[in-house]
Order: sequence, then structure tokens, then C-alpha cells
Amino acid sequence: MRLSPSTAALLILLAPQAALSDEAPQAAAPIIGHLVTGKQLDEWCEENRALASVYIQGILDEAQRTKNLTIRATKQTPKNSSRYEHYLQQFVGAFCLPSDLSNAKATAIACKWMAEHSWQLERPASALIARSYKFAFPCLEE
Repeated sequence: MRLSPSTAALLILLAPQAALSDEAPQAAAPIIGHLVTGKQLDEWCEENRALASVYIQGILDEAQRTKNLTIRATKQTPKNSSRYEHYLQQFVGAFCLPSDLSNAKATAIACKWMAEHSWQLERPASALIARSYKFAFPCLEE
């Protein structure tokens, strides 16, 4: 299930309110303008899976947007050339998501990767998400 941008925005706006309730810890609320680390995403995976899911969906949406911009910017480069493939690999992170990938499955893959690679959790969550999908869904030979 893909979330619409308006639904994702609503969930992000509501997440801080939920974090202030007695049931959810305050630390789970995202801080606008703050770089989300793997450690924070790992905590969301454990404590607030919906928030982790929305964050991961945003990263995937941005990856797709970047891929589309890259394709548009490289139209003068033949699609079967190694330079074109290099551009896609550089900008997209060398992962190719299956067309039937659900948000729940995408979240499960990223959260599992975070749990299994705890020594890397100080890095930006977006880079770790890309790395998890690079291993789960490789599309280009390096």
C-alpha cells in the first residue's frame, strides 16, 4: 500500500501528538530539520512502526523522483550505454524495487536490516535504507 503525500503528511503531523500521550515515548517524535539517524529509525521500527513506515515511504518516493529526474537529465545519453547505467547507479543507489513491493514489506526489509547492522546506526537513516535495498533488490552489477 502506498501512502498519498497528504496521508503521509498527516501521519507525520499526528506523530508528535501521539508521542506526547502516556502510551508512546516522547523520543519517538521526529524533529523537523534534524537528520534522522539509523539509531532513531531503528527505535521507530521497534516502538512506532507506523512512523518508521511513513519515513521509509518518503525516502522511497524521493529515490523514485531522483531516478525520474536523472532519466530526464540523461535523455541525450543512450539508455543502453554504460554511462547511462552509471548515472542511474550513482543517483538511485543501485537498487531496483519490484513493482509489487508493499509498504509493509519495504518497511520490514529496512527495519530488519537496521536490527542486523547495529554498528552502523550512527549513519544517516536514508543512506542505511538505500543500503538495505541495494542488498535486497540489486539491479546493476558493480
